[in-house]
Amino acid sequence: MDKTLNLKLGEFKKALDTLKEAIDMFDQENILVRDATIKRFEYSFELCWKTSKVFLREEKGDLTISPKDCFKTLSKYSLSSEEVEELLTMVDDRNETTHAYGEKFIRELYPKIKNYFKLMLKVYQLIQK
Repeated sequence: MDKTLNLKLGEFKKALDTLKEAIDMFDQENILVRDATIKRFEYSFELCWKTSKVFLREEKGDLTISPKDCFKTLSKYSLSSEEVEELLTMVDDRNETTHAYGEKFIRELYPKIKNYFKLMLKVYQLIQK
């Protein structure tokens, strides 16, 4: 495995661990827990797609530019079409966190993060193999 990929994979794993810790404290009414979970989701997402990009380039020879392109390309390597669709929805939700931080959106996003964590963990496991 390429040194850069190994480094990225380690960072991605640490991010997932911190996200899991926040998810385990799930509390829709605790604003601090909710906001911390969303922040951890954001940086876990960034490491997910950027690690995937390095994996695809270094291990598979696939060049990708964007998160959506990256996740679509991953479908060639053990992800189902349903999982890819969920990953694409995750990209949209992540993008939304930078543009609209209203209470309604946050209340809708927060419960989805648990499923997004499972998806990102699956991506991590796929890359780690």
